[in-house]
Amino acid sequence: MLWVTLRQLKSGTAATRRKAAQELSQDPKARTLSALATAALTDSDVEVRRIAATALGRSEHPGRYEPLLKALEDKDPEVIRAALFGLRKIVDERVLVELVRLLRHPNFHVRVGAAQAIDTVRWTPKDREERIWFQNAKGWYRRAAAAGVDALPALQLTIQTGPVQAAAGAVEALGQISDPRIIKLLRSALQAEEPTVRVAAVDALGKVGGGEAVDALTTSLRNSHPQVRVAAAQALGVLRAAEAIGPICKLLRDKEWEVRQEAAIALGRFNNPAACEPLASALNDTDADVREAAAMALGRIGDRRGVAPLILALKDEVTSVRRIAAASLARIDPDWASLPETRGVAEQLKLAIQDAEPAIRFFVAQLLVNLGEMAADHTFEFTPEDHLGSPAIKRKRMATHLFIGMLEDPDRDVRQAAAEALGRLGGERARQALARTAADVDGDVAAAIQMALQALGTESGS
Repeated sequence: MLWVTLRQLKSGTAATRRKAAQELSQDPKARTLSALATAALTDSDVEVRRIAATALGRSEHPGRYEPLLKALEDKDPEVIRAALFGLRKIVDERVLVELVRLLRHPNFHVRVGAAQAIDTVRWTPKDREERIWFQNAKGWYRRAAAAGVDALPALQLTIQTGPVQAAAGAVEALGQISDPRIIKLLRSALQAEEPTVRVAAVDALGKVGGGEAVDALTTSLRNSHPQVRVAAAQALGVLRAAEAIGPICKLLRDKEWEVRQEAAIALGRFNNPAACEPLASALNDTDADVREAAAMALGRIGDRRGVAPLILALKDEVTSVRRIAAASLARIDPDWASLPETRGVAEQLKLAIQDAEPAIRFFVAQLLVNLGEMAADHTFEFTPEDHLGSPAIKRKRMATHLFIGMLEDPDRDVRQAAAEALGRLGGERARQALARTAADVDGDVAAAIQMALQALGTESGS
C-alpha cells in the first residue's frame, strides 16, 4: 500500500529507503511528489537521492521543476545527472541558466549531461564564452579551439577530468591554438598515464612546430610506449627537424618493428644523405615492412650512396622489397645500371647465385645477365663467340646459357621459369635444350617446355 511505502521512505535504514524510492519511481503520482522531493533534496544516502530525482523526472506534474532545479546543486554528480535528465525539453529561463552554469561543472559527465539537456530546447549562446563551453561539453574540441586562447580553460578542464578519449581529443585540439602557453600544456600531457593522451600530445606538438616543440618531440623518441615513439618520429619527419636525424636513426634499432618502420619513413622525409648509412643497415632488418620503408626512404633521399645497398636489396626474399628497391634505384638515377656503385657491388651479387632460395637465384641471375656481369667461367660454360658482338647480342647469348643451366635446377619453379624465358629468347640452342628436357618429371614444367617449343615453331620429337 502507498502509505506503507511512504512510511518506509522515512526509515532509518538506507536500504529500506532505497527500496521505497524505487517502488515510487515506477509510477510517480501527484500524491508522492512531496515525499520524493524531500528524499531527493535531503536524504543522507546518495542512491536514495538519485532514485528520487529520477522519479521526479518521470513525473508529468509541473511541481517537479522546483525540486529538480534544487537537485542540480547536489554535491554528487549522479544526482545532478538524474535531475538533468528530468529537465530535458523544458523551455524555462531559470532552467537554461542552470544548464549553462553546469557546462563548467568539474565533473565531465555532468557537463555532458547539461549539454545534452540544452540540445533538447532552442538555445543560442549569448556570447563567445558560452559557445566555447557548450562546444567543449559536446565534445567538439576542434570547434572550441578555433576560438583561440579563450578556449584554454575549457579544454584544460576536459584534459584534467575527462575520460581517456575525451582528454586525448582536447589535447590534440590544443595544436590548433597559437600561444606560448600551449607548449607547456602539451609537455604536461606527455606525462599522462594513458599512452593515448601522450600520442595526442605528440600529434599536437607536431602541428605547433618550433624549437620547443622539436625538443619535446625529440625527448618523446625515448618514451616507454612504442606508439608514442612512432608518433614522435612521424611528427619530426613531417617537421623535417634536421637536429632530430641522429636520435631517429637510433630508433632503427628499436625492439618494436613499428617504431623501426616509422623511423625509416621519417628519415626519408629529411632528404639528408647523413641517413643513408643507417637506412642501408635497415635493409637487413628482420621485418619486411621495415626493409620496405628503408628502401623507399633511400629512394626519396636520392643520394648515390644508396645505390649499392639498394642493389643488394634486389635479392631480398620478399617480392615487395625487391620491387621498391628497383623503383628507388630508378628514382636515384634512371641509368643506375651504369653507375660505378653498381659495378662495385656486382661481385657480391654473384654470390647470391648459390643462394638456397630458388626464386632469389633466378632473380639475381637475370639481374647479372642484364648488367653483363655474369663471368664466362661462372656456373655455366660460355663459348668464345658469346663474348663477341654487340652488348645486346652478348647479353642474349649469356642469358640463353644461363637459362639452359636452370632447366636442370632441383626446384620445379625455377625450371618452369627458365623454360618460359627460353621460349621468349629463342634460338637453336634454346630449342635443343628444351627438346632434351621435354620429359621433365613435373607436369607443369613439361607443359611449359612444350609451350616454349611451340613458341619457337617446333614440337618436341618432330
